[in-house]
Amino acid sequence: MSTPAQRPDRRVSRTRRLLREALTSLILEKGYDAVTIEDITRRADLGRTTFYLHYRDKEHLFLESIEQSADELARQIVQIPAETLFNENGEGAGLPIALVFEHAAQNADLYRAMLRSEGSIKATSRLRELTIQYALEFTRRWWERRGLTSEPHIPLEVIAQFFAASLLGTLVWWLEAGMPYPPRQMAAFFRRLVLDGLRSVTESH
Repeated sequence: MSTPAQRPDRRVSRTRRLLREALTSLILEKGYDAVTIEDITRRADLGRTTFYLHYRDKEHLFLESIEQSADELARQIVQIPAETLFNENGEGAGLPIALVFEHAAQNADLYRAMLRSEGSIKATSRLRELTIQYALEFTRRWWERRGLTSEPHIPLEVIAQFFAASLLGTLVWWLEAGMPYPPRQMAAFFRRLVLDGLRSVTESH
């Protein structure tokens, strides 16, 4: 049985979820710039006062949506054992990519809203920053696990930038095209196009 201390937390979570879902659906309908606080609260069936108890403005709400989605995906990736992720044949390196496409399929509307070019510059920049951050961390770990101590011919920062841009671009096309291929198949395509190429960078070091 829940305690009184637990109930407010659930109410807060529900309120924020309703606001995130309202903003996402409105962005897809009319574009980020055209969405107002009144639109969001009307869609979520909540008052303006309630909105401002949780968020400063719609950009704050959008940024939190991006952060929450990224954190959720990162938690799933972290659960993959390092031995599997960085195994000798390189097969495990494709698992995080598979999780990305599966997570995008499960949260397609939010990803479409995040990945479209129009809208909050801060939100778009934050999404790109997070993708580059995780790509750089993964690339460094992969490099270290291979026992390589010197820098590759192509700097890791350049590799991470290329990886992030390729992934975001592929996700945009896939989602806007209506996900014509299953998540696992898209992950396999991406791995052959990108990860196998990155592996050649380390092998030619």
